Amino acid sequence: MRVTGSTGIALSSGDQKLRQIERLVSSSVLSGSESLCRLLRYLAEHELSGSSATEYQIATEVFSRPANFEPGLDSTVRVQSGRLRLKLAEYYAQDGAGDPLIVELPKGSYAVTFRYRAPLEGRLTNSIAALEGPVLAPLRSKQREHWVAFLVVAITLALISAAALGYLLATQDDVVGTPLSAERDSSVL
Repeated sequence: MRVTGSTGIALSSGDQKLRQIERLVSSSVLSGSESLCRLLRYLAEHELSGSSATEYQIATEVFSRPANFEPGLDSTVRVQSGRLRLKLAEYYAQDGAGDPLIVELPKGSYAVTFRYRAPLEGRLTNSIAALEGPVLAPLRSKQREHWVAFLVVAITLALISAAALGYLLATQDDVVGTPLSAERDSSVL
């Protein structure tokens, strides 16, 4: 499939994919992480050549791990792949919200996939990104965890205070009521 690029020159599907990878690598989301950029380029090269990469290959060729690398003992590739997934999602929610070609790294796989954005998908993503700051910011998980902890402590303190106040009020009637009447009775005699 050939598609015309912004320059008017017909681009092959492979050319479009490479351009999208370079757009991602040069974005503000990924530009600060050389290791994630290397990983993305490596996975894209394998996808475009029709081959798949193994965890061992990625570890030794991208992250310069020794030949005796053991995937079960060193989680570098899995951790970096997870970070790359998060960065890709962040990019397409922000800078790349209008990009027609989407690059994904499915969980459980070391093969990037490319797909074209559905026509309404970009508008929805832009709407969500616009709401993210003022509306969704208070709902982020870390902040939510802090509020839940605060509420648990506040409710616990309120219950303890109510129980203590109830105890004091219950015992005050016995102490206050008895001496006054006993004083009156003793003064009459």
